[in-house]
Amino acid sequence: MYINFKSICLLPLVIVALLGMIGPKISLAQTAGVGQSTGMMNNLKGVAVSSGYDEGTGKDTLINNVANIIKVLLGLLGFIFVILTIYAGVLWMTAAGNETQVKNAQNIIKRAVTGLIIVVMAYAITYFIFANLPGGGGAGPA
Repeated sequence: MYINFKSICLLPLVIVALLGMIGPKISLAQTAGVGQSTGMMNNLKGVAVSSGYDEGTGKDTLINNVANIIKVLLGLLGFIFVILTIYAGVLWMTAAGNETQVKNAQNIIKRAVTGLIIVVMAYAITYFIFANLPGGGGAGPA
């Protein structure tokens, strides 16, 4: 039986990626006891109010929903950048003198960095626009 070396190297990356996506959901699923829940909720509401989050307004507006979708997409693109960089690094380390494999790894890294620059600029532009919209992110003039 022939085992592909690339599949062995990519298996831990896939496992880490899946745990990275599922892990926060599992940790947020924990609940407090009956007596603790009211005190904890009051503390959380106090923190929310002091940080500028108002529970009654702007929770389900179109602007906030679009901003959340953009944040998730940009975060996903950043995660893809990390995976591509790790893959290219493994490809380069396992080249064993093969120039075409080294060039391929270098091209993957160059394209990943270019993509990261585009994602960061898109995030900066998106943040600037939503922060300056009326009722938007709260950082700009309201």
